[in-house]
Amino acid sequence: MNKPTRLKKSFIYSMLFLLLLIIVVPLLWAFSASFTPNDVIFKNVAPFSIKAFIPSGITFDAYARLFTYRDFGKVLLTTLLLSLGTIAIGGVMAFSAGFALARFDFFGKRLLNLLVLFTFMVPVEVIIIPQYIMMLRLNWVNTWQGLFIPGLANGLVIFLYKQFFMEFPQGLLEAARIDGARWPRILVGIVAPLTVPVSIGAALILFLSVWNNYFWPLVVATKPQFRVVQVAISLAIQEQQTFWNELFAGALIAAIVPVLLILPLQKYYIESIASSGIKE
Repeated sequence: MNKPTRLKKSFIYSMLFLLLLIIVVPLLWAFSASFTPNDVIFKNVAPFSIKAFIPSGITFDAYARLFTYRDFGKVLLTTLLLSLGTIAIGGVMAFSAGFALARFDFFGKRLLNLLVLFTFMVPVEVIIIPQYIMMLRLNWVNTWQGLFIPGLANGLVIFLYKQFFMEFPQGLLEAARIDGARWPRILVGIVAPLTVPVSIGAALILFLSVWNNYFWPLVVATKPQFRVVQVAISLAIQEQQTFWNELFAGALIAAIVPVLLILPLQKYYIESIASSGIKE
């Protein structure tokens, strides 16, 4: 290995190590702070000391308050059920829409393709007001359907399925049609089993879109029974005082679930984003 190559690799590894520190150090401090009394959390931060990573006066009060006063257990269950429901229904919708956009020709197809791209390219803040007005007119504010239904049609997931199906082997579909199979049977028996990688990636995207959603639940569902994880965590920030240990504890708990899902399935998640489908 020549000297320029070694220098290049050393530089890359140094940058990666620096990036790792930037990510890991705040997490370590948050973990320590979640077991520290609220009034001494910043004691070793300014000026910074290595003691900041060691819980001072270890206490589980923050976690206890989350699951008692904040009813965090119910909040986690509510968010999990919303996420799983979105995966089940939204996944089928995206699968069907992606297949139709990729394989059928119909009036308005080009416009629909543009609308799909528009939905995930435009920030949610741009459409939040008209979307909320629509919920008002439907009387869906502070209802489960107002919290759940708008998140079912995910433009990014539809686009992923569309790109996948555009390169799907046409011969398989034609052979099934010649044998007399109808489209529902083709989709369930032939197409669906071959979409496992992209379907896993799509499920993770849908799950994260619900699990990490804060703005829309905060706007459309203000009552306690509709509270989701990210909104519940924000309650630690109050007008008179910020309960930092509760904030960190809630954030760590909320981060564990997506991490446990993505780590074993990251291969499929990356493939679904990077790959547009399978080759004939």
